Amino acid sequence: MMHSRMLMVCWRRKLFFLGASLLFLLALWFWGFLYTTHITEDGGKIVSVRELMLGSGHGRHESLLQRLGFHDHHSAGLDVGAHGVTHSEQGPVQLEGDEGGVKFVKPTAGGLRSAKGRHSNDWDVIMQDRTDDGKQQLNAKGQRHITDEMRIAAERQSHYEHELKRMGVPVIAGIGPGGRPPPAQRLVHFDLKGAPPKVTYLRRLMPILKTLGATGILLEYEDMFPYGGSLAPLAARNAYNRDEILELQKTAFALGLTVIPLVQTFGHLEYALKLKEFAHLREVEESPQALCPSYNASMSFVEELLTQVIEFHMPASNPNLLHKEDIERLTPKLTHIHIGCDEVYRLAECPRCRHRLKDQLFLDHVYNVATIVRRRWPHLRIIIWDDMLRHMALEALQASGIGKLVEPMIWVYAEDIYKFVQSATWEKYASVFSTAWAASAYKGAHGEGLLMPPIRRHLENTLRWLAVMQGEGNRFSHGLQGLALTGWQRYDHFAILCELLPASLPSLAVCLSTAAKGYFDVSARTNPILSSLTCPEPTGEHHAWLELHKDSLMVMFSRCMFPGSMIYRFMLRLATLTTETEEYTDAIRQRRGWLTDYNIRHNFSSAARVDDLLGENYRLLNAVANLARTAASTLTEAYDHWTYGEFIEQRIFPMLEELKRLERAGEGLKKRRYWSQRPLPYLKPFEVLGIDEKT
Repeated sequence: MMHSRMLMVCWRRKLFFLGASLLFLLALWFWGFLYTTHITEDGGKIVSVRELMLGSGHGRHESLLQRLGFHDHHSAGLDVGAHGVTHSEQGPVQLEGDEGGVKFVKPTAGGLRSAKGRHSNDWDVIMQDRTDDGKQQLNAKGQRHITDEMRIAAERQSHYEHELKRMGVPVIAGIGPGGRPPPAQRLVHFDLKGAPPKVTYLRRLMPILKTLGATGILLEYEDMFPYGGSLAPLAARNAYNRDEILELQKTAFALGLTVIPLVQTFGHLEYALKLKEFAHLREVEESPQALCPSYNASMSFVEELLTQVIEFHMPASNPNLLHKEDIERLTPKLTHIHIGCDEVYRLAECPRCRHRLKDQLFLDHVYNVATIVRRRWPHLRIIIWDDMLRHMALEALQASGIGKLVEPMIWVYAEDIYKFVQSATWEKYASVFSTAWAASAYKGAHGEGLLMPPIRRHLENTLRWLAVMQGEGNRFSHGLQGLALTGWQRYDHFAILCELLPASLPSLAVCLSTAAKGYFDVSARTNPILSSLTCPEPTGEHHAWLELHKDSLMVMFSRCMFPGSMIYRFMLRLATLTTETEEYTDAIRQRRGWLTDYNIRHNFSSAARVDDLLGENYRLLNAVANLARTAASTLTEAYDHWTYGEFIEQRIFPMLEELKRLERAGEGLKKRRYWSQRPLPYLKPFEVLGIDEKT
């Protein structure tokens, strides 16, 4: 019994000591855990609780004791000695603990005041932290906003380019909505040396041009100006009279369109030099292409040309142009004159010129003509075509003095502009001239005998020019003045007519609206093309309102009602009929074996085969004849009888003549009932051509 009790007492003591030991170990473990546990700062650095409480950690965290109003060894008002002695404002106070331990100081009044200031500073720090966090959030929001804008812009550009491709419009890098401003000046060129429209027709076009974004017109009169005096023989028999030109100017001025006359003063003077009265001014006797710049009479002739045209366009010397009050209200002042000087092919060939360098001869003539203009009309700015300057050396251009007298109009009508005017040429021009112009084309640039202009090529030429002007304009101290959209009617005075103006109006509208906006607007609502040409609104979303890649002849514009739209539809029928006739006659000559020139020459063929071939001939002949009957009444809307008579002779009569010839030949072949034995006699080419076979 006694032994049992002793055992129980021993076990109780053992259990007590064991429990106490466990509690002690648990307490040590817990303290060690608190002492050694680490936390992470904002910046990612690991800081221990000990360091956090002592304030020795880096970053924005401060000592917990400091925030509670206690001091550490960095506190203001205390100086911590090297041996753990702290000095307060009242004197030194010995603290318990080692050098690295926690040191407690009894607060004093000054300490409390210091603590209060520190509490304020702590609050400022906390608020500053929040402000910094706010700024970071704002910056993040700003970056997200910029990113969103970039994403939206990229989506818009992608959609824009998709629409361009759907419409067959060329995609040009850097050209689109939100880009650089369009050219300041957009001139529409009228070439009157062929198929001159009636003035009434031109006046109907001008409001349309204004709506499409034109700022002026470039009038190349050639022989359509009513010259007088010694130059009277230059005027064509159907030249405009002075009243007609006055009405044309009034209409332009009323719309705010500037008028710039173009007078050739060197090359392309065929209309004058072809005449006996002026033949002595030619550079070479056999060609009226260019005048001789070394002949004194040439300068007198050029000055008279300029005088008659310029003076007629000056309101001060032409009181009938506008009422006096209109002169102040509108802006009819003549500001520019274009003196041509392109494609001077015959140069330095006559006895007076051949000893001189071609470049120097050209530059001297331009300088002399420009000096005349500057002396007589000092307010006028002078434009010349640039092509004769492209190959010239920089030193020659600078020494000539023309850089301060003229402004080059740089013309390229192909898609690849840099192929013809390289970067080095742009740099050279910018070193000589303070400004320049650019020139594209809306017709008359891709074939001397075209009926309809290739709109897609002309549009790409315009878009390419916009990109080039953006890139090269900054080279010039006064930038680029603008873009002239040229519309050639003949390649020179002796060439046949190319695309007529009414047939080219859709091309002009597409190119002009693009130049005026600085890019092609894919929206039918905001692009003025359809409204200005009085076209029906597009229906449905399945098809684009313009399909340049599918509709090369632009049949869609045949539904429009612009001035000359009947002529446009007429040209579409003529173009289709011309293609069919050419394919038929080519097949007869080259691919079919019974109605060739050989068959006709020897009167040797199969009547049945010929009759079969003539079936298509009868159909085409009837269609062409009907078109010829309506040609005059259709073309008279815009042209006089001289012009539509010339057009019919050039474009319809050759088809009629060829089809008639095949018809007569076929009927003759069908009548034969007996044929010769083979071999048939053959032609001897040398005898036919009158050439000696031995030579």
